[in-house]
Amino acid sequence: MAPAIAHYLVGASLLLLLITPIALRYRLAPWIPLGLVALGGIWGLGPDFHHIAPIYETELRALHGSPWVDLFAFHYTLDRPAVRAQYDASVFGSILGFFGAVTTFMIATELRTRTNLTNTASPHLVALSVALLLLLFVAATSS
Repeated sequence: MAPAIAHYLVGASLLLLLITPIALRYRLAPWIPLGLVALGGIWGLGPDFHHIAPIYETELRALHGSPWVDLFAFHYTLDRPAVRAQYDASVFGSILGFFGAVTTFMIATELRTRTNLTNTASPHLVALSVALLLLLFVAATSS
């Protein structure tokens, strides 16, 4: 089982990368993406709810052991024995991934503020392409 901080940071990173093009397109208030980072972290921790659940503990534990929980920020993949054996690397990798997502968001936001055209798609395409590259990297290294 990967540490909780790894699950939290992977969920927060993925949701931040997914919301970046939307936040830039609609010029969302800065607190909205920040709140979504926190929700993304909770989303990544969702399958571990069986540790504190007062009811349905066995059903939730069974769900936690199924590959379907990969929908919660690759939770099942992070709990595999290969990742479990590399405890420190999983924490360090999730921290690097989070910094990468934050950097991508900041660069895209800066590009958006520097463009003179109001309806240009270039910052959105940059944010989308970087997000896709990071997701491809995660998918390639998780198998």
